[in-house]
Amino acid sequence: MRVKKAFKVLVAVMACSVLHVMPASADQPPIRIGWINWADAEITAKLAAKAIEDQTGRPVKLVMADLGIQFQALATKNVDVVPMVWLPGAHKSYWEKYSSQVEDLGVIYDGKIGWAIPDSIPASEVSSIEDLNKPGIAEKFGNRILSAEAGNGQYKLSEKAITEYGLKGYKLLASSEAGMLSELARDQSREKWSIINAWNPHWMFAKWKLRYLTDPKQIFGGTEHIHVVSRLGFTKDEPKVATFLRHYTLPLSDLEAMQMEAKDSSADKVVDAYYMKNKARFAAMFN
Repeated sequence: MRVKKAFKVLVAVMACSVLHVMPASADQPPIRIGWINWADAEITAKLAAKAIEDQTGRPVKLVMADLGIQFQALATKNVDVVPMVWLPGAHKSYWEKYSSQVEDLGVIYDGKIGWAIPDSIPASEVSSIEDLNKPGIAEKFGNRILSAEAGNGQYKLSEKAITEYGLKGYKLLASSEAGMLSELARDQSREKWSIINAWNPHWMFAKWKLRYLTDPKQIFGGTEHIHVVSRLGFTKDEPKVATFLRHYTLPLSDLEAMQMEAKDSSADKVVDAYYMKNKARFAAMFN
């Protein structure tokens, strides 16, 4: 029931979430881009929207919802594109369920996921996920593993890691990206130990000295590739936009720099400035 209710909310949001002020018309329906409330995803989605609007004159709708809802919307053709699908590991369960109902348009950038801790915690005490089972270590972490949204791919992998490593005494605490990082900031100010569900690229690694715990069982995998995924038929219906999305790439250094700037400004301002500076490069992606 909760998923059905969330899906109804998504449809309602889509009806009123036109980006900027370009009006949709009968002969110019909007390109609907689904995104998740993550720092890198916001920039990726808004930069794609900016380029599409400027290069094609088409209106764009940005639709924010959890990933499970986004995949449902792709399958039912209620969104056109989701440019933030992490494969082969983080979003594997969604991909296995929906891959026959979507199109893969390619990779925007590479990333990494896993559990990270402050680098101030001695590596001699904790360097691996296996070390979390050492006597007294769970208590030092407050028996918590901090996470973003419950139910997303990385959250599910964390649940699997707790089971596969036989971790005792830990609770996976889900909130949101902002909530997770606020809790990390509080812990840092009090010199408390923290474990967080981390990913690159993200400004958290620039703000704090963090390190990934090694993962001998490879629950979180190695390098992740962040894909643009569209609804079935999108390439045929929107060849020009599909061509752009197949060529759409972002250097990691640029993305992380934008994330840092957006933290003290806004994603919209940072995206506008980056697009204008790199307009010729984006224009070439449409050919």
